[in-house]
Amino acid sequence: MLKWINLVAFFILIMFRNVAIAQDQLKIAEDEDSKRDTKVYNITSLDGKREQIHIMPDYPNHILRISCLKDTISIYDYWDVPPEISVLNKNFIEVKYEVRGGSDVGLGNVFLLCTDRKKIYEAIHVLRYMTGEGGGTDEGYHIKLRLIGNKKSNYKLYVHIHDYSHSKYDPQSNYNYNNLSILNFDKVRDVFYSTKEYLYDTFTIYDPKKLDDTNNWGFKQKIRGNFPVIILGKDSYYSINNSWYEMSDKMSLSKYSTHN
Repeated sequence: MLKWINLVAFFILIMFRNVAIAQDQLKIAEDEDSKRDTKVYNITSLDGKREQIHIMPDYPNHILRISCLKDTISIYDYWDVPPEISVLNKNFIEVKYEVRGGSDVGLGNVFLLCTDRKKIYEAIHVLRYMTGEGGGTDEGYHIKLRLIGNKKSNYKLYVHIHDYSHSKYDPQSNYNYNNLSILNFDKVRDVFYSTKEYLYDTFTIYDPKKLDDTNNWGFKQKIRGNFPVIILGKDSYYSINNSWYEMSDKMSLSKYSTHN
């Protein structure tokens, strides 16, 4: 009997050892992919200096990091797909990345990077697309960005919006919405905006960095001041202390990134 117990224990030990080895091999492969997909881009800062921006996917930890000099931006709501990166004129970098969605839901975000006064700025950070199917309904949301201008005083960002919903069982709810939003550039904060708005209240902040296993990641924070706002269709985004937030309802803000 003791022999059989020892034999079973041996096989269990071997099984866990093989699982640990497989996990180590997966982490090594993810680390290698992260290094392979790390990119460096040269741009001209808004104050006329040449800067290098490093864009580094961290696949094992599901984080997308951007660094320049001693400034770093971390995006924690990141799905492990290499980001699409483009340089727009000499001053901006456009980054498109994937976000973990739910069942039958696809999500992706986009942001524009620039540098000024030895810091990185997210000139815009918003939802890029959403697609979903289920219950006989096909719906989606897509935007495209077009930058015009060549200096702070004349930058404009054209945002083309396509929002649609098609229901097989409730055709009266169908819609197909196209719109163009033109955003101005804030020369002090280095962000694009539709308007500016005063906020004087306590909001529930949702920060992906603080997400834990219980999904208990909302916390209260007092916010006071006048902030740039981007309005794209039904969605509103606020630039607060050099980070972008989506207002999910009148008292909740979802954070897109963290500056370190």
